[in-house]
Amino acid sequence: MKAYLQRGMSSLSLLTVLSIGGFFLLALFRVGPLYLDNYFVGAAMESMRGEQFHKMDDAEIMKKLFNYFTINNVRDIKRSTVKIERPKDGTLIKVDYEKRVNFLGNLDVVVTFENHLHSSQR
Repeated sequence: MKAYLQRGMSSLSLLTVLSIGGFFLLALFRVGPLYLDNYFVGAAMESMRGEQFHKMDDAEIMKKLFNYFTINNVRDIKRSTVKIERPKDGTLIKVDYEKRVNFLGNLDVVVTFENHLHSSQR
């Protein structure tokens, strides 16, 4: 009977595994902060849910949102991306934006976020 020896990975397969792992780490470090910022945008809007923001004027709503953004270090949201609409059935706050990040060479990743909060939602 022939004895089989245990062998490790070859240099080429080790390089392949490291390359794939490096690609996914690059993706995580480039795109992850965008999703983290959007998490804080959503949390800011959820904090507004507990208040009666339909009774506030637009300037107060913007001030509360951007104070939350400042505290949580969300710097890429511009005031022009925050829209406040007042239909007959309440107040609607929209924070819709897209972020573009250079991924690799001339390849960019575009991520679109839509955050809506209506005063009638509980």
